[in-house]
Amino acid sequence: MRAVFCFVPTDFRAPEALAVMNTPSASPSKPTSPRTGSLSVPLNFRKEMACVTALLLLHLAICVHAAVSETVTHDEIWHLPVGMRNLSEGRFDVERLNPPLTRMWAAIPVVLRGVQADPQTSGQDLGRKFVLDHPQDFSKWYFLGRCSNLLWSLGTAILVYLWSRRLFGAPAALIPLLFYVTCPNLAAYSSVVTPDAGGMFGFVATLLACLWWCDRPTWPRAILWGIALGISQGLKFTCLLLYPLTVFMVIIQLWGRRNDFRGSWKTTIGQGMTALCLSFPILWGCYGFQKIGLPLEQWVFQSDDLLTIQKLFSFVGWLPVPFPADYLLGVDEQRHIMTEAHPVFLDGRWSLSGFRNYFIMGLLYKLPHLFQLFCLLAAVQFVLGKLRPRPWKEGLTLLLPVVLIITVANGEKVQLGVRYVLPVLPLLMIFSGYALPAFRAWRPPVQQAGLIVLFLCSLMSLRDLPGHLGYFNEWAGGPRGGRSHLLDSNLDWGQDLGHLQQWMKKQGIDRIGLAYFGTIPPQVLGINYELPPSWQPRPGLYAVSVNFVMGRPHGITQGDGTSRAVDFQEFSYFRFFEPVKNWGGSIDLYEITTADVDAWNRAMQQQE
Repeated sequence: MRAVFCFVPTDFRAPEALAVMNTPSASPSKPTSPRTGSLSVPLNFRKEMACVTALLLLHLAICVHAAVSETVTHDEIWHLPVGMRNLSEGRFDVERLNPPLTRMWAAIPVVLRGVQADPQTSGQDLGRKFVLDHPQDFSKWYFLGRCSNLLWSLGTAILVYLWSRRLFGAPAALIPLLFYVTCPNLAAYSSVVTPDAGGMFGFVATLLACLWWCDRPTWPRAILWGIALGISQGLKFTCLLLYPLTVFMVIIQLWGRRNDFRGSWKTTIGQGMTALCLSFPILWGCYGFQKIGLPLEQWVFQSDDLLTIQKLFSFVGWLPVPFPADYLLGVDEQRHIMTEAHPVFLDGRWSLSGFRNYFIMGLLYKLPHLFQLFCLLAAVQFVLGKLRPRPWKEGLTLLLPVVLIITVANGEKVQLGVRYVLPVLPLLMIFSGYALPAFRAWRPPVQQAGLIVLFLCSLMSLRDLPGHLGYFNEWAGGPRGGRSHLLDSNLDWGQDLGHLQQWMKKQGIDRIGLAYFGTIPPQVLGINYELPPSWQPRPGLYAVSVNFVMGRPHGITQGDGTSRAVDFQEFSYFRFFEPVKNWGGSIDLYEITTADVDAWNRAMQQQE
């Protein structure tokens, strides 16, 4: 683990500390500037690395356990085979809704095993075709892809620790890392083959690289910033926000040091422009340097956003666009989908245009209370100016991306889960370190005991292992109560079908009524089933996905393998009955008797 940190320069610390070090009177043998949240617990480098290694291994174990336990989820069914075709064929028009880098990365171990995806199928249909073509071993290929993908999360955990150590020193930096490792949401979305964990890594890595360059602008650091910015664009379209964010970050950081800045402003501006420009060839490389520089007037867009931009700059329509065609068409397709009407659920209400507070409430329901408490204490410390010196520049670097991402996401019509704002979680975890000065007055033995209690309390958020995806905190009512607040990938993403199959096998049940919200055909798991009756109950044994219980419309696979649409509230009558069992918060089991049906009929008559 010492090797992991060997690339971290000795001057990777706050600019105030660097300023002191660079003065002639500074003594290298004395600490230059006390870090904001340093604790007085003694911890040498070897013990520090042992703690970091243990936490990283814990995160790895949690994610691997989830990866091997959960059924292939709703979206990842097509991400893996699309990445396989991207990697093996060099084609990026197979499915453009997401950049290819995370999907290709996840596909590497599968492609190396010689597995192939159907070259004649494109788009999201490719996932279903891949599963049907590999009915015996598809789970193994998705597990390999999941293990590859979770390395993005492991890398983000390291960045969280490095950034926290830069601000607060050791051992205080272990606390944000602990929050990261024990966050069920991060474990859930890191152990599936989707671009979310990769996009989170790209966001944090780019911000940290930019901040490092701001500390001491040099050409190597500018190049590192540009590489990180370019790679992030190949990970997730959300990372487009990094262009304005990093520019604003540079303005904040350098303007605050304009009076004591010793470098050349001309050189510094040149380095910044080089970093921004360097990101484009890095992005081109992610798309195999294909279809670059098409004139603006030749593009055919479908989203209002890009059509507006095209019309606004029509007077220079001959200018080449510095984005790969498949990348920009993917952005266009994504923007078109995000502005369409879509059923969104929040706190018992449905909307086709989304909610302005959706992701704020989502974070209130889905994050562990202990972490929320530390964020609140950090905000109080920060706003009231209890920190000396007040680290407003560092705080803005962390909070501005959080505010921007949540604001943009809340303005969209498609709001399907906190995974859409996943990059804000590691940033908030770093920010939570600002709560630590409140504990500096404690004696070292008390601080040590407090760290042990904090570690044990953090583990309580993992109580639903491996059902991390359906995690809700106590205020939201846990996984069973979460359905009253949020649905979709917050709770039910099709992850528990395998648990139902194992239960049926153990109980000797040959056939069941099943309404499954997911893209894996239940037949490939050997489940013999028929759909429950529509609109009104009938005696029998039924397993129903919570999304359908709460009334969500969606497509569904029928018992004969064909598909059809499920109407809004078609299976909502199941809410009248009490489930006898639940898996992961996402699938209810109902044993409906004739007496239950009679009770439902009487209740309906009374409502009339």
